[in-house]
Amino acid sequence: MSENDYNEEIDELTQVSMNILMHAGNARDNLVKAFESIHNENFEEANDSLKKAREEITTSHGMQTNTLQKEASGEQIRYSTLFAHAQDTMMTAQSEILIAENLLKIFEKIMRKI
Repeated sequence: MSENDYNEEIDELTQVSMNILMHAGNARDNLVKAFESIHNENFEEANDSLKKAREEITTSHGMQTNTLQKEASGEQIRYSTLFAHAQDTMMTAQSEILIAENLLKIFEKIMRKI
């Protein structure tokens, strides 16, 4: 691999990592809004925020998947702390979204019974 190829790989992986982080961060911002809406018993707004969070995390996940598919097809992807951080952020947001979606269902059910 030439130095130029190596630099292009670093630039591409850095860009992908930053985009994953950006979309995962957007998902978490929407998730915070969803939790605030749940707290305020504004379930429609919570659903809207969760939908936006899910869309952002889906975009982020697609970027990760594309990178992993390259490696699975034989293209060597170097280790990147930034990419690992991006994956961690995305996976945390995915878990938090799942929790929020289930909490929303629980609170909606409780409020219907009151």
